[in-house]
Amino acid sequence: MKVTRVIHPIGQGAFYSERIECDDRTYNIVYDCGSGNFNKAPKLLEREIASCYKKNDVIDILFISHFDNDHINGINELRRHISEIKNVIVPLIEQDDFWFYSIENNEFERFYNSLTELANNVYKVRPASEDDKYYHLNDIGLIDLSESEEGSFEVQNATKFSLRRSIDWCYIPFNYDKKTRLNILKNELVKNGISEKDLTSGWDVVEHHIDNIKKAYKSVVADGANKTSLILYSGGVVGEYECWQYQGCMCYYPRLYHRPFYRYDKEGCLYFGDNDLNQSNILYDLKRKLNSLVERVGTIQVPHHGAINNFNDDIFAINNSVKMFFVSFGNKNTYRHPSSGVVAEILKNGNGLFEVTEEMDSAYIQIIAKVS
Repeated sequence: MKVTRVIHPIGQGAFYSERIECDDRTYNIVYDCGSGNFNKAPKLLEREIASCYKKNDVIDILFISHFDNDHINGINELRRHISEIKNVIVPLIEQDDFWFYSIENNEFERFYNSLTELANNVYKVRPASEDDKYYHLNDIGLIDLSESEEGSFEVQNATKFSLRRSIDWCYIPFNYDKKTRLNILKNELVKNGISEKDLTSGWDVVEHHIDNIKKAYKSVVADGANKTSLILYSGGVVGEYECWQYQGCMCYYPRLYHRPFYRYDKEGCLYFGDNDLNQSNILYDLKRKLNSLVERVGTIQVPHHGAINNFNDDIFAINNSVKMFFVSFGNKNTYRHPSSGVVAEILKNGNGLFEVTEEMDSAYIQIIAKVS
């Protein structure tokens, strides 16, 4: 069994893929597919998709962390370029909260309601609840996607997904919804004359209040527009793995074909999307839920392109391993991502950091082989 993990060089956005080769079969997994702040995918992302997949390829799982354009505007292009998407896994968004997600993407409601047209199966991960603190990961069900029926389903936070039970690899999505802060924001807007009816009447109505809403949530919601992001664990379960990493694109530099891959320790990866690691107890709960699997984590996505307000130094203590961090950003982004403070903290703590931009030779590649 071999896993190829690629952090694609598409600039200010996110397009991460894994390819699992096992028992003469190949499985493709994608976490987010978007770049830039446009409704449509930029040419750079379109070319990257075309260079990775053929028309008869299948995406076995598409994870969507959240619904900002720079994380989803390449999905329709991805779907057009391949044969099918079998499963899509997203955070569950309640109808009454659609207005909030439409602020950053006015196509959100249409996109969210058309997920069943995108894939055969849609799994919506419910937000973590107070009851979750009583659950151990072993108490939460496992979904074998090779046996699942077609349809749209709600699943519990931290549900384990397996491509096939005989494959020693699993995907565990976590949804730490910011419902409390969203309710505070809604109450603030109501005080300022924007009714709940206005907020739930669709984009045509919400758009008229957009300036007041943005002003309110910048003062009430500490991280502004950064909303629910599905955190994902990807890694082995019981097996042992050998892992190598490389930054660059050998296909573009044939004279450097013999550049070595470098070893690193652990095969597991945590994808954070645009999440805020300063949410109350989020890292503690994540570590508790993963239990022994947390010791497998060797790679971590720096959330929100390296924004300082989304980072928390406690991530270094999630386990005792030296960890490889990667951060995706555009060289000309106007947000000053990544924060120099975040970069300094990662390096100061003895971890590796890979910066992935729109430059082709910034692609970050990991090759993982199961040895027992």
